[in-house]
Amino acid sequence: MLFLNNFRRFFLCAVTILFLGSCKDFINVTQIGFSLYPGTDNTILPDEFTPVSVQFNTTMDKLSTQKILSVQFSGFSVKGDLSWHGDKLIFTPLESWLPGVRYTLNLEGNILAKDGREERIKRHVSFYALHREAAPYAAAFSPADGSSVGVNSAEGAYISIVFSQPMDKQSTIDAFYIDGVSERDYFWLHEDTVLEVHPKNNLNPWTVYRWNVSNKAKGINGVPLGREISGRFVTDRDRTLPAVKEVFPLIRGGVGSGLWWIRTGSPIETGLGPDQAIGIEFNKAMDESALRQIRFEPSLAGRAEMWKPDTLVFIPDRDPEPEKTYTLIVSAEARDTGGLKMEKDFSLSFVADIPFLSVISLDAGFGGITPKQNGTYPAGATMPEGICTITLRFSHAISPLSQSAIVLALRLETFFPGTLKPISFRSASWWSSSADTLVLQWEGIERSIKPADSGTAGEKHYYRLVLPGGRSGISDGKGSYLKEDTFFYLEIEDGGL
Repeated sequence: MLFLNNFRRFFLCAVTILFLGSCKDFINVTQIGFSLYPGTDNTILPDEFTPVSVQFNTTMDKLSTQKILSVQFSGFSVKGDLSWHGDKLIFTPLESWLPGVRYTLNLEGNILAKDGREERIKRHVSFYALHREAAPYAAAFSPADGSSVGVNSAEGAYISIVFSQPMDKQSTIDAFYIDGVSERDYFWLHEDTVLEVHPKNNLNPWTVYRWNVSNKAKGINGVPLGREISGRFVTDRDRTLPAVKEVFPLIRGGVGSGLWWIRTGSPIETGLGPDQAIGIEFNKAMDESALRQIRFEPSLAGRAEMWKPDTLVFIPDRDPEPEKTYTLIVSAEARDTGGLKMEKDFSLSFVADIPFLSVISLDAGFGGITPKQNGTYPAGATMPEGICTITLRFSHAISPLSQSAIVLALRLETFFPGTLKPISFRSASWWSSSADTLVLQWEGIERSIKPADSGTAGEKHYYRLVLPGGRSGISDGKGSYLKEDTFFYLEIEDGGL
């Protein structure tokens, strides 16, 4: 009986061994073996295109295996080509490895062998290329993110970046960007650890500017920037809009090249005199473009110049019209040196203190009188030459050049009757003491004929003195002129001085 039981046990064991032996060709319970290159953390690859790989100990399903392999750095995936060499899966980067950057080879997920075995694996290995020097980074930068600055470098509108190590200049400049600023200067300081970026021109006021340095910037040893730098600033430090503060008359002082402007002290509304300019003072320094924002209604030709940083001068080509109202307009487009515009147009009306020229006294031999336009006045003539002397006194002193022009411009002509003979101009002279009085003589004047006691009718003789007016007529040479053509009628009396 004992023998029978032992035989049964032996038989069952033999059958089990034979069964398991017959199944070894279609069931493999061993783990899938693999090894990575690089195999240990912090390995340094010898060159910038050295591939990384995974070597399996059996033939793998390629598509599913490729899906679980990735290479990353700083949270970004590295692009590369996957290929097989036997049972080895190879990853070759499309772009060169960056020196000093810490990469990670990841193998994580389910893998499937051709013999049907399937496993879930998880393995990570870090590595570097060429060397392991630390990546550069921005230790500090200014202006601080969101700061208020002016519109130029002098007012803080430039960017300064302090790096942790010397930088490669060209790659850093290429990696720098600031929106809206195409022209800029770069300055490297402190052995290439500090970069300053200065706009060449003034920035726009009240504008947000954003800038950044991408990780394409490299240190002097070729290690790329560890992290992108970015910031922003606002050009709103100056919040005072430009405005016209005061307008006033100016006269020239000094001689030759030493000329300067002097305020007259008179109000512009009624105090702008001949040969004077107009000063326009603002509440802050103005850009030269403001010179083009000045105009007058009606038009007043002239030029504008900078006198002081906050003051412009308008110099008329000729004096304003006497007794005419002008309006000075400074456009709201006028900008200060920071680029800010005026809130609105500025306007101011004024009348130049330049009266019209007039004749205040006429003496034709019977004493001086104040003549009126188209008035008739007695005049005398000496015989037998028929000489008539007329003395005119003007309201203003006449410049030497205008004295000659007046003598040539005025005339005495026959008026009534039409049978009067032509007359001749004899002489002219100015009183040198006052320069406002002109003495004129004509000859060939015919006296009026009185009625005879026998009843013969008399005949009055009239001559007309003509003084051309208007801007092209008689003037004092300093801005004043006769408002219009002026006519005085002279009745030649039988007598007079």
